[in-house]
Formats: sequence, structure tokens, C-alpha cells
Amino acid sequence: MQPVPLPIKRLKSILVISPHQDDETIGAGGTLLLAKEAGVKIDILYVTDGVQMGRYNPEESARVRDQEAQEVCARLGATIHRLGISNYRPEPDERDLKNLSSIANQIRPQVVMIPWILDRPTRHRIANHLLWLANHCNGLPDFEVWGYQVHNTLYPNGYIDITEVADEKREMLECYKSQNMFIRYDHLAMGMSAWNLRFLPGSMQSDARYVEVFFALPVKEHLRLVESFYFKDLRAIYRDNSAVLSGMMALHRAVVGDI
Repeated sequence: MQPVPLPIKRLKSILVISPHQDDETIGAGGTLLLAKEAGVKIDILYVTDGVQMGRYNPEESARVRDQEAQEVCARLGATIHRLGISNYRPEPDERDLKNLSSIANQIRPQVVMIPWILDRPTRHRIANHLLWLANHCNGLPDFEVWGYQVHNTLYPNGYIDITEVADEKREMLECYKSQNMFIRYDHLAMGMSAWNLRFLPGSMQSDARYVEVFFALPVKEHLRLVESFYFKDLRAIYRDNSAVLSGMMALHRAVVGDI
């Protein structure tokens, strides 16, 4: 595939589905800054509560991460939404699916941004699974899905040159102090955007530029891929992570039936 530039400045509305409070900035922060400049309406939905075990008080970690996300959303002029599913042991239920569908149907975005379907973290895959289940139960409006890059390299068919807002993206990443103190996600994310330079047309590859990449599909095609990749073996998709598997398999059985 030869990636093509995506028309971010011609959009009217975007819904970003972010598993954790920082994923939206790591994967699409520069794109969202360009969207803000163009007057695009931005909504961000955080799937989990962000609780982290073993570092500090769980309730405190959720509070801190929510405050950091609020600061980022304020910089983007974005409306914030929360499902509040436990990050430690995700056990979503049909109310979460109803809330997800309701938010999407109220906003009716042109584009939904979500981690691409094979991004490595299991909580990121939950987001795509929930999107499929929400559509199955309650229906979703028509939109295009832009799968964004957080942890591992995706197969992009679209890109956005974010060089002009790279410094602002770095500043937003630095808002997530609670995460950067353990892993320098700010450094890693900017390095990833620099490495994505290789997807620009050849004449521009000698420049020091920053690029965000996406795997963009109509929602029906995206959900068809989720079904194709995920439902053959949920244990493999969730890498036998018992904390994730039990809740997601229970919800899938309740909605769809036996796997």
C-alpha cells in the first residue's frame, strides 16, 4: 500500500476512542492539534479508568490520570467522555455498550479514531471489541475509522504530516507526568513520529519532519476485520491474559452467544 495524506482539515467532527489517558496523544496528538486549528469538533472517550496497580494508590492513580487527561482535552478544546471500565480487571457490561453507542449516535462523527486492531496491549484490543459489540447490540452511525499507532508498527494507508505542531504535541505528551516518570512515552512517541517520516513522498524524506500514520477504513470494513481477526481465538487475541479474558468473554457470550 502507498499511504496517502488524510483530509484532516476538511473534517467537521472526530470521536477519539482512547483506552487509556494518553493513548490519544501518543497516536494522534498532532493530528488532533491540526484538527483544532481547522475548527473541527473533537470528542474524546476514555475507555478505562486508568488505574495502575503496584505503583501507588489505585484511586489516586485514577484521579491523577483523569486530571492529566482533562488538561490535554482543554488544550484541544475537546469534550471529554468516560466509560470508566476498570483498567486493572476490565469487566464491561451491556450498559457500557449502550453508553458507547449512545455517545457515537449523539455525536455522529465523520471519523472515529481508535488504536489499530492489532496494537499489542490487550486493553487497546478491548476498545475494538467493544466497538463491534456496541454495533451488534445497539447500532452505530456511519463513519470512517482511523486506526492509530500506539505501541507497534501498523500497516498504514494514510498519514498526516504533523511537523508544524510537533512541539505542541510534545507539550501535550509532557502533561502525562504520571506515565512519563516510569516510561518516557513522550520521547518514544516523538521518535515514532520521526520514524514515520519514511511514509512521506520520497522527495521529502531528507527533511526532519514528524508524521502520524493511520489504517483508515469505512466502519463496516473495520468491524469485519475485527470479527475476522478476533473471534477465531479470543484467547490468542488477549494473549491469555486472565484479567482481561474473563470479563471480555463473559460479555461476548452474553451478547453474541458461545464463541
